Amino acid sequence: MNSATLGLVAGLAVCVSSVGWAEEMKATQKFTETRVVVDPGAGYSNYTLTVTGPHGFHASASSKSEVPAIDLRRIGAFDDGTYHYQLTASTHERVPVRDTLDNGRGGRRPDSMVGSVSTSGVFHVKGGTIVKSDPAEREPTHRRR
Repeated sequence: MNSATLGLVAGLAVCVSSVGWAEEMKATQKFTETRVVVDPGAGYSNYTLTVTGPHGFHASASSKSEVPAIDLRRIGAFDDGTYHYQLTASTHERVPVRDTLDNGRGGRRPDSMVGSVSTSGVFHVKGGTIVKSDPAEREPTHRRR
């Protein structure tokens, strides 16, 4: 894992841990040649789609009401290789706030907040296009000797 991806994952872990772990979202990949599209179904809002890849590639898109998509061509130069995506969203369910830290803003802390869900995955780019992969096909595991 390269340092940019590791940094992104660590940053997301800190953000998510500060409000509680996000639940798993059941979503469908609907990629085109260069567009990353993830369909989570209905019932969510406040979406953020993040894509990271080789050589420090990073792209992010957000929307309050519509699921964002990222077209790799529109971002600029991108290389062949393995890319990671993460889609997060808010649910309409309220969850209790367990944080006891004072945020420094004064006043009363909220008793609840909206819940969150997320999904993530991997896709591959070869020859400048997203390669359709067989879901049954697994990435090879590396053994230590």
